[in-house]
Amino acid sequence: MTNEFEKLLEQYLGKEEEVQFHRGQIVKGTVVAEDDKNYYVDIGYKIEAILPKEEVMQEGKELKTGDEVEAVLVRITNRMQHPRLSLKPLKLKKLTEEIKEAAGTDRVFETQVEKLLEKNNRKIGYLISIGGIKALLPLQEASGELKAGDTVKVAILDVKQRGKQLRITASQKRLEEIERKKLIEKYKKQIKEGDVVEGKVIKIDPNKGITLQVKKALRGFIPLQELSWGRNRNPYDYAEVGERLKAKVLGWSKDDAFLYLSLKQLKPNPWENIEEKYKVGEKYPARVVGMIDKGVFVELEEGVEAYVPKTEIAWNIVPEHPKELLEKGQRVEVVITRLDKEKKRIGASIKKAQPKPWEAYYDQHPAGSVVKGKVVAIEGNRVIVELAPGVKGFVTKGNLSWFPVKNIEDVVKVGEEREFKVLGLSRNQIRLGIKQLEPNPYEEIKEKYGEGVTVKLPVVEVVKGGYVLKFENGVEAFMPKREATKRLKPGEEVEVRIVTVDPEKQRVVVSMREQAEAEERKVFEEFVFQKATATEGAGFTLADILKAKLGGNQ
Repeated sequence: MTNEFEKLLEQYLGKEEEVQFHRGQIVKGTVVAEDDKNYYVDIGYKIEAILPKEEVMQEGKELKTGDEVEAVLVRITNRMQHPRLSLKPLKLKKLTEEIKEAAGTDRVFETQVEKLLEKNNRKIGYLISIGGIKALLPLQEASGELKAGDTVKVAILDVKQRGKQLRITASQKRLEEIERKKLIEKYKKQIKEGDVVEGKVIKIDPNKGITLQVKKALRGFIPLQELSWGRNRNPYDYAEVGERLKAKVLGWSKDDAFLYLSLKQLKPNPWENIEEKYKVGEKYPARVVGMIDKGVFVELEEGVEAYVPKTEIAWNIVPEHPKELLEKGQRVEVVITRLDKEKKRIGASIKKAQPKPWEAYYDQHPAGSVVKGKVVAIEGNRVIVELAPGVKGFVTKGNLSWFPVKNIEDVVKVGEEREFKVLGLSRNQIRLGIKQLEPNPYEEIKEKYGEGVTVKLPVVEVVKGGYVLKFENGVEAFMPKREATKRLKPGEEVEVRIVTVDPEKQRVVVSMREQAEAEERKVFEEFVFQKATATEGAGFTLADILKAKLGGNQ
């Protein structure tokens, strides 16, 4: 200890010859006199020692004759000169002991920055003075940038003895940590789980979350998953650095270093009353928030999403990928198709929220309208026509022409664009016709001839069960074999009676037998009329009637 003390005295002591009393010795004495500058102290030496009044005043003290004082002998000679006393080395010795004892504790020392220390052009810390004792404040232990003359408070980290020298390491951050721990203990009694706190945003990490300065020495952290009930995890969409933000306390970190906070917990869980807000079969607005190969996810509200399979995106169209029809962020309407509160799953359909395209098309082009379309396929006895995106129509073989069609491709070809007449709506397709674009030739026959009229027609074909005859406008008539009065052959012209004309069913039935019977009736009626006129009511016999019916007047 003496070596350490002597080292501290080196700046005050010279190399003077030691006598009975020696330099550096701690002595006690009594004040026996004073003048303007010094106190004169009897220390048992042949002449009084002097103690500068300035030093005593710097200590905040004042002495008077008779007071006892303890000081260090800093100068003594063999000549008849007053020995010199000083309080400073004693103060330094006591301060040194205090510094050693304070290493690693919470004790606070007030210091002054003397200069910045550098090594190889690199800042390593600051030289500080603790009551005249030099110490190192490493750069990493400083709270911020300092300059010479600054007064700072520090704690002692470490004191090492190297020969006669002491290496003292101090820290500002240690004090801050001590203060922080005291404050944390105080805050833990005040802030509980579920409380709402407010803080200033001091950092935003897009991969982690938002950091708030809640109180002095207390920070709060909002993880990405606690930003929203929804899928948006971009913290920049919720706050800016410097902004004040309110959040709900989830709890303290394990080391009590900070608070875990939540933004989303400030709002109620949207799934708690989900069945009251959304009903299966009802339509709701939504926003596309995600896409996968098999479908899309739409957000009904923050934290509530529904899944739409790609088969439910559009009518009559199933895309390879939803991005062919939709964009992320796009606003749509959906119909809820299923809702499972327990599993937090909702199924939805975009297409069911839209008018069926064929129904909308039919509303704009009702039966009787003439529309344009493209023949895209021939399937069996049906012609498939594309009328608009998602809208298809069909033409049956019977609606291709008013006349019999053997080969559909003789009337229409795939890839051909042409006009069609709308006949009606059949499930999800428009019923079309081609023949309806022209007047019904069977109507023409009915108007021109009508039923019961005799016409002369050529036989065009002998078929099973009868004969096919043809009118001049191309309409074919059928005569059952039983209605022919003789065997006929193609090309032969015969007189027939029109029995039936049905334009709707495109059917005309004729008969030779009815024509013959009609002629017989006509002959008979004429005969009866002639006889009645000639005999003036004289009457006629049954033989006359039969004769007229079989051959007329002989």
